[in-house]
Amino acid sequence: MKKTLSILTLITICTLVQSCYVVKKSDEFFGIETSTRNTLYLIDISGSMEGIDEGSIKDQVVREVGNKAGNQVSKVIGGKIGNILGKQVTKEATKLGAVKRKLIPAIKGLPDGKKFLVFSYNDNVTKQSTAFRVADNSSRTSSNIFVQNLKAGGGTDTLKGLLEALSTSSVEEIVLMSDGLPNGGPDAVLQEIRRVNTNNIIIHTIAFGDDADLDFMRTLAQENNGTFITSKM
Repeated sequence: MKKTLSILTLITICTLVQSCYVVKKSDEFFGIETSTRNTLYLIDISGSMEGIDEGSIKDQVVREVGNKAGNQVSKVIGGKIGNILGKQVTKEATKLGAVKRKLIPAIKGLPDGKKFLVFSYNDNVTKQSTAFRVADNSSRTSSNIFVQNLKAGGGTDTLKGLLEALSTSSVEEIVLMSDGLPNGGPDAVLQEIRRVNTNNIIIHTIAFGDDADLDFMRTLAQENNGTFITSKM
């Protein structure tokens, strides 16, 4: 009986740590308030996004609880189920996990009528839709399912991701989420964006992880009238 209660408690902790953000709503994203512009969310899903994101104090606490819960579930339950539950919790500690914890509530909180779009990129660009979607219950839910199912792997072709975003019809604002470690180096990305962003599309940047290239992410935002944020804020 005692062991059963312990298992149920640990599973409850795992579930809370992993999925409580799914039901939250937010009118901002890392301090960037939701605007009336057509916003394209551009998510880095390269292999480096599997790395640990130290994040804010709150994020560190969540990760520590999650890691302990995951380890205990694996130990107490054992076998395939315990291993799966443990992995489900500890994966939330990654940079990509931090993106999901913040972006999903932000999308859920988008006001009806807001136009938005979600892309992810590694070596290639994956588009949740090719045209801007109007925020309603259906579009918010399907976009969050897309975000929740993202997995990290591959290279970091940030330039390709940005060029696809900038060439999207009606885009007015891009929110780039990355550790800022682009293939080919940051200078090449900055130079090409200076050349092609002739419509003065705003580019906000949010940097994840202790190893993030903060100089690159800061410069990209500053040169494109955007806001630079780190996940530690």
